[in-house]
Amino acid sequence: MNLKEATKDKHKEDENHRFVKYLFAGSITDEVYSDYLYNQYIAYKSLEEKAEGYSLLEGIEKIKRADKILKDFQELGIEKQPTIYVSTMIYDNYVKKMSEESIIAHLYVRHFGDMFGGQMIKKLVPGSGSMYEFEDKNILINNIRSRLSLDLVDEANKVFDFAIKLFEDLANEYDIR
Repeated sequence: MNLKEATKDKHKEDENHRFVKYLFAGSITDEVYSDYLYNQYIAYKSLEEKAEGYSLLEGIEKIKRADKILKDFQELGIEKQPTIYVSTMIYDNYVKKMSEESIIAHLYVRHFGDMFGGQMIKKLVPGSGSMYEFEDKNILINNIRSRLSLDLVDEANKVFDFAIKLFEDLANEYDIR
């Protein structure tokens, strides 16, 4: 068994959330997507800064997404101040307290999700979707996978839980059914 197989139930729960279904329906509005992006930006910036603090991005620097997410957010040109959800603030605080070992699970779930599922999402969202564009994808995949172990299952499942909480916040805010 590998980490992907060990987290498949949480992954399925994540994929079947009503917000994700709305995202994949291809009708997400600029306003909803901008709130999603801004919250993702906060989460990824915090995670990537923490990973850099532990020197965990050596050899995988190109996996970083925060700047690309911010670029996508700015590209939408929404004038309304984005909502920062409680789930995002909780995640941000959680990341700031994480151990070095836990970070790899978060990089794996979040960044691999963008690398793989993001290729479909990119075609469905407003703007250019630069956050879903990865250079040296095969090198990144191999370097991350070489750092994975089944000891990360619980932490990887937590990442999915945090993502689901954000989806729930967004779905409730915008009355997505």
